[in-house]
Order: sequence, then C-alpha cells, then structure tokens
Amino acid sequence: MSQATSQEFTQIKNSDSLTAEEKNNEFYKLIKKHKQQGEIDFLINDTFEITRWQWIQQMNWENNAIELCRMNVALMDSLKMKDSISYRRNLYGLGYYQLYSYRLEDALVTYKQLLALNEQDGYVLRGAHDIAEIYFITDRYYLSRDYFKLSQKIAENRNNFIYEIKSVLGIAQANKLINSPQSLEEGINTLSEVIKKAEEMDSDPSSELIIDLTYFHQMYIQLGNLYIDRIDYDFENGKKHLDKALEIALEINSPELLNKTYNDLGVLYLKDEKKEAQFYLKKALRYDAGPNMKSLVHRNLSKHNLFFKNYEEALYHIQKSLGTLIKIDSSNSKSLPTKSDLIKSETKFQLISGLMHKANIWIELSEQNLNSKEYHNDIFKTLNLADFLADQIRLENIDNRSKLFWRKTASEIYLKATKASFLLNEPERAFYYMEKNKALLLLEDISLKSIRNSTKVPENIAKQELKLNSNIIELERLRVKNNSDSIQRHLLLAKENYSEFLNDLSPEYKFYFKTLEPAKVIDFNNFRKDFLKAPKVYIEYIIPEDEDDEGYGLILTSSKTHLFEIKDCKELKELVIEYRNLIDTPFRDKESIERFKKVSNSLYRLLFPDEIKPFIKDKTLTIVPDYYLQNIPFESLTTSDKELSYLIYTYEINYSYSLTFLSENRKIERNNANNIVAIAPLEFPEGLTSLPNSKEELRFIDQTFDAKILLKENASKANFFKETNNYNVLHIASHANANDSISPWIALYDQKVTLEDIYKLKTSAELVVLSACNTSLGELHHGEGVMSLSRGFFNSGSHSVMPTLWEVNDKATLKLVNSFYTNLSQNQDKSLALHNAKLEYLKTNSLSNASPYYWASFILIGDTGTIEMKHNFPVLCYYLLGLLCLILVFFLFRRK
Repeated sequence: MSQATSQEFTQIKNSDSLTAEEKNNEFYKLIKKHKQQGEIDFLINDTFEITRWQWIQQMNWENNAIELCRMNVALMDSLKMKDSISYRRNLYGLGYYQLYSYRLEDALVTYKQLLALNEQDGYVLRGAHDIAEIYFITDRYYLSRDYFKLSQKIAENRNNFIYEIKSVLGIAQANKLINSPQSLEEGINTLSEVIKKAEEMDSDPSSELIIDLTYFHQMYIQLGNLYIDRIDYDFENGKKHLDKALEIALEINSPELLNKTYNDLGVLYLKDEKKEAQFYLKKALRYDAGPNMKSLVHRNLSKHNLFFKNYEEALYHIQKSLGTLIKIDSSNSKSLPTKSDLIKSETKFQLISGLMHKANIWIELSEQNLNSKEYHNDIFKTLNLADFLADQIRLENIDNRSKLFWRKTASEIYLKATKASFLLNEPERAFYYMEKNKALLLLEDISLKSIRNSTKVPENIAKQELKLNSNIIELERLRVKNNSDSIQRHLLLAKENYSEFLNDLSPEYKFYFKTLEPAKVIDFNNFRKDFLKAPKVYIEYIIPEDEDDEGYGLILTSSKTHLFEIKDCKELKELVIEYRNLIDTPFRDKESIERFKKVSNSLYRLLFPDEIKPFIKDKTLTIVPDYYLQNIPFESLTTSDKELSYLIYTYEINYSYSLTFLSENRKIERNNANNIVAIAPLEFPEGLTSLPNSKEELRFIDQTFDAKILLKENASKANFFKETNNYNVLHIASHANANDSISPWIALYDQKVTLEDIYKLKTSAELVVLSACNTSLGELHHGEGVMSLSRGFFNSGSHSVMPTLWEVNDKATLKLVNSFYTNLSQNQDKSLALHNAKLEYLKTNSLSNASPYYWASFILIGDTGTIEMKHNFPVLCYYLLGLLCLILVFFLFRRK
C-alpha cells in the first residue's frame, strides 16, 4: 500500500488563505469524500497526516486526532491489513497521541498491540521505548527496565544508536531507583559501554552520526549518580562524570540541564557530609526546571540542613518540597496532605520520600527534647501517611518485583516508626510496625488462596488464569536459556496479558486473584491473649539496610513487653557473615573453635543484651528474625567466649516469619486422615548424585509410623501433586537448590519441582520436613523476607516447615531425623522433638563431629504444636511388651 497523500490534502494544508479552523473543516469534508468514493489508500494516508497536523496546531484538537487515528486502525483491521507498515504507523500514532494526552493506560494497550505484531521496524522500537517511559513515570521501575532492555535490543538489531543511547539511559534511571547493589552495577556497566562507544563515534571523523550534546550530558550525569549511590560511595568517579555533565550544561546554557546538574552535585557533597552541598543546591534553585525538580532540590536542602542541625530551615525546605507537589500549607510545618490527595497524585514516590524525610526531622527534634511530647503526634501522623501511600502503590501493582520494591521502600518507614517508638518508650506501638515489616505479601497470597478455596470460582476464569500464569513461568525459563528480543517481547506481553486479564475481571471475581486491601497486622491485645502464655517468649527483630542506622528487638512475655536497641548494625552484619561462614563447615582445629566461640558470643551479646536476659530465663523462645538474620540458626550462638556453651543448652528455640502469619496460619482447617507421606527419589536426572542414605531415612519413618513411602520412579512430579494431600507430615529427602537463577527447586525422580510449582500445591500438612540442602535460603528481600522453598510450602497451606540452612551431611541428617521422629512418636511437640534431637546428637558426638555444621542446619518455622498421629505396629508392640512385663512382674511378686 502506498503512503502517498492526495493532491487535495496538500492544497488544503499549504493554503495561505484558510485559517486553521477552516482547514480543519475542509479536512473533514475531504475524509468524507474519500469514504464516499471508496478511495481507501487516500482515506488512510490523508487521515493519518490530518491527525499529525491537528496535533501540532495546539488548538485542543487532541481528541480529534485520537478519534481519527482510532478510525484508521479499525478500518485497516476490517480490511485485514495488520501486516502493512501503514497499520503499524497508525497504531504508533494512536499510542503517541494517547501518551501525550496523558491517557497512559490507553497508550499502553495500543503500544502492546503494536509489539504483538512481532516486527522489528522503527514504529515497534519507539513503541517499546514509550511503554518503558510510561512505566517509569508511573513508578513501575522493574517493568520500565524490562521494556528499556527490549527497546535496546531492537535498537541494536536495527543499528539505531540514538535509540540505543535512549534505552540505556532508561535502564540506568530505573536501576538507580531500584537501588540494589546488582541494579547499580548493571547500570554502571551498561552505561559505561555505551559512553565508550559514543565517545569513539564522536571523535571519529568518518562517522556520519551526530550525537547531540544533551545525550552526552544525560549519560555523564546518570553514570555519576550511579557511582554516588553505590554501597562503597565512589566520590571521585561520581564527581568526575558530574563535572563533565556541568561543562556541557554550561556550554548549552540550558536552565533545565543546569538545574539538574547543580542538584546532583549538591547530592554528591551532601552524601560526603560537606557544607559545599548548600552552594550547589541553592544554585540549582536559580534555574527553573519544573515542579518535580524544584521539589527535589528543596528536599535535598532540607536533608543538608537536618545534617547540620538547622531544624527550622530543614522544616521550611521540606514543606516547600511537599507543597510544590501537592496541596498543603507550605508556610505551616504541621500541615500534611490528605489521603485522597495522595491517591490522586502523579508523584507518589517523591511524596513518600518527602514524608519519610519530614518524619526524620520530627524524630531528631524529639531526640533533642526527650522529656517533651510536642513532636510525638507529628512523627506518627507523617509516617502513617507514608505507610498508607506505599500500601496503595503496592496494591496497584501486579508484577511481583514491583510489589517487593514497594515492600523494601515501606521497610524504611517501619524502621523509622520503630525508632520513634523506642525513643518514646512505646513498645506496643513498635509491635505494629515491626509486624508490618514482615511477610505481608505472603499473608496476602494466602488470603487470596483461602478466598478461592472457600468460594466457587467459575471454571472458565480459573482455567484462563492458570493458562496465563503458566505461560509466564514457561517463558521465564526459556529466557534464561536464550534471552533473545523475541522471547523477551513474548514474556513481557504475557505479563501484560495476565495484568489485563485481572484488571478486566468484574469486581465480584477480581478479589479472587488480586489483593484489594493490605493484610492487617494482628492486634497486640489479641496476640497477648492468644499467644503470650508462660513459658513462651517471643523475640522479634527489625534490621536496617543502611548499616549506619540502628536496629531493634522486641521481647514479648506473658508479663512484659520490652523494646531494645541494637546500636552497631555494621558490626552485627559483619559478625553474621563470619558466623555463617564458620558454621558452613565442621571445626578443623583448635584455632577455628576459638574463632567460632569469639564470633558467636559477640553476636549473642548484640542480639541478647543483658537488659533482656531476666525476661527469657528458662523460657521457650520463638524468634522472628529480620533481613539477614533469617540465614542463621540462633541455637548455635554461645553464651560465653570461653567454652562451647551453645544457646540450645539453655533454650528451646523455634522461628516464625511473623506473629501475624503465625496467627493467620492457625485459622486454616487441617483435618488430615493420614500420618506421613515420605518421598525420596534416590536417583536423579540431569547428573545429580544419588542419595542412597535417604532410603534408610524413609525406612525408619515407615517403621515408626503408618507412612506412605514413595521411592525412585514413584517419587515423580506427578505423584508429588497427586499423593501429598491429606497427610499430617510431608517428608522430602532429596537434592535442592535455593539459589537457582530462575526459581528455587527440589529434584524428584523425573524432574524438578520449582517454587512456582509449590505455590500451586494444595496441602494442609501439619509439618513439611525438607531433608535437603539450603531449603530455608533464597533471594532475600528487605521488608518481606526470603523467597525460599519453605515459604512456598507455607503459601500452599502448611502449618510448619522444618527446612535446612546449609548443605546437610547425610549421616548426621539420618541421626537427627530418626531421633526427631522418635520424639514425635512419644507425643513431644514439633519444637521440643527437634530440640531434643539436637541435644541427643550433641550428647553422642564430640570434637569436630559435634560442630554446629552437623546439627544446627535444621530449624523449625511456624506452628510448634503436637501432631496427632497413629503409631505403626512395631512401636505399639514395644509398649504392649513393656506392659506385659510389668503385669508379669506384678503377678510374680504376688506369688512370693
């Protein structure tokens, strides 16, 4: 199809005698004529060019342009012209008009139609890039990065270096805001490569490509900022690239670029805690670059003043920052936005950052005036608004990575609120924030499952949801093997299709699959009534991501609630890392034992300060760890640095993801008819080593209880789903990998069961025993927890899980597991059974064989109660035999 316009169109457009209004009227007459005379090519081409003309007139004709473009697309759909370049041109045009009319969701739908055509032309390239921009400005940074990566690949394939630069700049921006060590490193590496390529092209006289200076400015400033944000804070590299950006901004003399560059130089010196920051930030305010940048500069000036204890100035600037973005009284430091205004705002991320910083000012003022309650209300009103907004944004997102990003953002709010609670000596208030910091997404997932299980979901909807979700998982697997732009595009579209499916559901069905309200934290008084019974004690921790901040612990007993501070979190993290390394292997010699005693005792003293020891004496401890504390066993901490006085000798210890989760998980009905199903493949596909000792493990279980045993080919993936329901205990002895690049997995005889597979499992097991390596480890997400195989089984309905924290030793595992099941058969509860199994191991082993490596890997997470199970015949025989012996002795005694 030709893209030529009609002669009449050209005459109207170029006419000097017609006004814009008159031209517009003539254009509509021309469209009508083409329709009447069946001039399809002219109709499509003229209409498209008319939309372009209308757009640039700036006479509020955006709606006209959108309607005409939509009419063109519908016409070509009816004529089956989807393969034509004209179709792609009109689709892109429609998306472009929707985007710049700020109809963002409409634009996303249109651009995704364009990408679904599976072409590689310029329209598809720009469409992918525009999708990434939309996701970026709506705070969906992971999705934004995905689409920038797609547009980068398409640009490379088309040798379009300008769009390659634009895409890499987008990747860098998204990575900066995701702000993990991995994302920052990826941003630096990707951007450095493109800068090198651009500088070579720019200095090559034979190169025909002219790269605009603004691109160089953006690349240098982004790279400088990535260096500044790194954990090691690279001041020199940051300043070097920001200085290059400043040279270009001064040469171009652009107010927007000068504002941005001076602000970022201010941030550089702000992070270096130098007074020069104020010079650059005040310079930035001289240049107008719009409300968003003005707000950012004021917030940075507030941070600078707070650091130097200029509280009045700090409050002035943060109020200016917030007032630039949302309706508040900028002159009144107590003024805050309403919840309804926050929800409507288009700058939610900036508002959360501003509210959190404002709370920081109130907290510091409170620290300066500990005897005064003047700022107490201001602290929590501000933080509760930030918490509310973070919840709202998270609920809007379907992509799990985005949800986790907002959980990480919210964790900073909860840490600040816990700090304020500590300063004000309000431990019960801290309970709420510490609980909100843990496993909230897990709670929401389980709530959704519970709703679906208790309500009849229409079969067609359930099947469609499963099909769309399975497609995403399969494409994720394919992407790891071959990350081509085609697979990447199909994966992104699959995620979009799933998102659209959920959004298009009617309200009566949407709540089956999408969380509409944040999970509620258990009420403190309800928790005290239901759980705080002697000798139970709960210790909950909250640990900062920033090592310069303080951490906190909360101890809960039947008579006392006490909040304590962990001051040196840098030392805490270093000790945890070394402690973890030391217990990963058996003790080698006296020197390694001495080092272990010193490290484990130092860690014990940080986590169990003297002030809490009177409250935990002779108690059973449930630990609710946070962040990297989830990767260590507390039982092998030592109470002395002189001897191996393990904590297990003094306390029975178990663990929970959160106390709210512990409570909610109790509510699931569990009426299992059978004792134990035990699975051991023994042999494996894909070159994994055989595990013959696991046969002995299962034989002992079968001798002790009435168990269903699945060995070798019976330990298949199909049987895993078919045979594991309606059992009190699910025992798996196998290989596992918690650090797989796609998803943690457990190996079965024929194939692997992944974390996503486990999420689909329906189980009401009282206990899942994962006798495999690293089953409690996984990707750690601050503010939510570890994405482990254990979490998967909790998600599927398990009451408690007994996983491992490192690669387990076969022989030691056999002893521990046999002892554990023996204890269960004697009606010991789950926690006590494991506790006594470990003590028995320590009692019967010595020297290197008694290293924590052998006995401390298994931990119990979740419910600790007794499991009602039927004993197998041999065990009953022993009891009957004992009883007969007693009767015999009695009669013999009487005869005498």
